[in-house]
Amino acid sequence: MRVPRAFLTFLVILAMLFGAWIFFGRTVTNLAPSLQVVSTQKILKGARPTDFLTSVANSSVYFWNTVGKSKELLFYGVLAIFGVVIMVLAIGGATSSHKDTTHTALELLKQEKEKAENLAKLKSEFLNQVSHELRTPLAVIIGYLECLTDGLYGQIEVKHHDILQVVAKQSSHLKNMIDQILIFSRLEADRQPVRVGEFSINNIINDLRETFEFLCRQKGLALSWDVPGRLPTLKSDADRVKDILSNLLQNAVKYTDQGSIFVSVRELPATDSIVLEVADTGIGIPEHYLPTIFEPFRQVHKTSSGNSRGGIGLGLSIVKKHVEQIKGTITVESELGKGSTFKIILPRIYQATEARHRKLLRMLKLLRSDSPLTIRANGASQAHAVSRVSSAPWLN
Repeated sequence: MRVPRAFLTFLVILAMLFGAWIFFGRTVTNLAPSLQVVSTQKILKGARPTDFLTSVANSSVYFWNTVGKSKELLFYGVLAIFGVVIMVLAIGGATSSHKDTTHTALELLKQEKEKAENLAKLKSEFLNQVSHELRTPLAVIIGYLECLTDGLYGQIEVKHHDILQVVAKQSSHLKNMIDQILIFSRLEADRQPVRVGEFSINNIINDLRETFEFLCRQKGLALSWDVPGRLPTLKSDADRVKDILSNLLQNAVKYTDQGSIFVSVRELPATDSIVLEVADTGIGIPEHYLPTIFEPFRQVHKTSSGNSRGGIGLGLSIVKKHVEQIKGTITVESELGKGSTFKIILPRIYQATEARHRKLLRMLKLLRSDSPLTIRANGASQAHAVSRVSSAPWLN
């Protein structure tokens, strides 16, 4: 900050001195011919440097004599210098103020970002803890309900059996919501690793086909599949892909009252990827809600009592987290009253991005395995140390 200001001041003063030298040099030539003034042309033609220095000295003497005799010239000179100094300080102050404001704004943004990250971490930990605490008593309740309905504690009347069925259904619904919160909190905190393995998408479709065909028959919906028989195998996380399709199909069944649901799978050889599509003829999504439907706890139809279908609004958020963590993309097209289409593109081979801390640990492993021990009794000691480091699970 100080260096540019000083440099600018130096340039202004230098320019003033140079201008004064030229002006008074001409004045000396015209008004005081007795003074020995060497012009620039003479210097260029080969005049001696001493002559030039003599001319500068004579001009300086004449300048100070002229200033001393003319009070007006002295006044205007001081005023000009004062104005130049004020201008330099003003420019420097404006620049400093601008940079200080920018620095302050950046610091505020950094603090707000850290605060938001801490709040997100706190929310994730809270959801994870609450989910665990709720699952244990709920599992006990569901277990006792199953024992009662199976007659392990004696026969029960039909009306009591019906009541227990309602309680069991609601308990199962509550368990599903708690499971969703737990899954989302793990995904949000990046605590669910990607388990890569080779699998066939056809096997996943076959696992889901029977369940969702049964659910569609209950609602009078037509479920059709367009899945080629010879799709290439995927090298990714099979459980995540299954959860993605399952969540999308559950949404389609939930928000479709009449019509059909269509599932298609196809290959994109150009990008070595697989395209999954789930389309329905349900109630659709308003256009202005489309940018926010993947946000957590977001339910488009929650405010409408006629279209509210329950749930806590985490299904699509979980789908998006799964898709992103296996390096895929998800898009949606929808029209209110006509249905929705979710399109997912997944790479056929998952390419993991190694985390920074894992890279450091791997480098540490290589350094330890390649370099000999500083103090060792024999070669066996070195071999034992290398084996011990390589077998550490957090380094592999």
